[in-house]
Amino acid sequence: MTRSIVAVATGFFLIALLSFGTDFAIRAAMPALFDGEGRTTSVTVLVLTIGYVGLYATIGCYLAARLAPREPMRHALVLGVLGLLFNLIGTWFAWSTAPLWYHAVSLALVMVWAWTGGRMRVQELDALTHSTAAV
Repeated sequence: MTRSIVAVATGFFLIALLSFGTDFAIRAAMPALFDGEGRTTSVTVLVLTIGYVGLYATIGCYLAARLAPREPMRHALVLGVLGLLFNLIGTWFAWSTAPLWYHAVSLALVMVWAWTGGRMRVQELDALTHSTAAV
């Protein structure tokens, strides 16, 4: 049980660290694209944000699955559900910082990223099993 908690928590903190760090870097590098409250209407920035958060979420969910003692997909999906809950709360509080389409797409993709990270680990394990069996 402890290894499972550590696996999911490690993935969660990796995603948060990378996402918030990249957010900070983008705001520092391009402050003119954001107003005083952090709002932006730049479609480029919003799509870029969806992209890097998706990449980080996939990596974090893969890491959770990789560190899991068993059932890697379950660990990735648990992290996805946790991420979805935090994203729902974040969306509630940051509703006015981005257009509706951004919030909708971001929420819709959370479990896709989680499944993708978990699937990467499952495929990796399958490949290891098949290569070992062939020897």
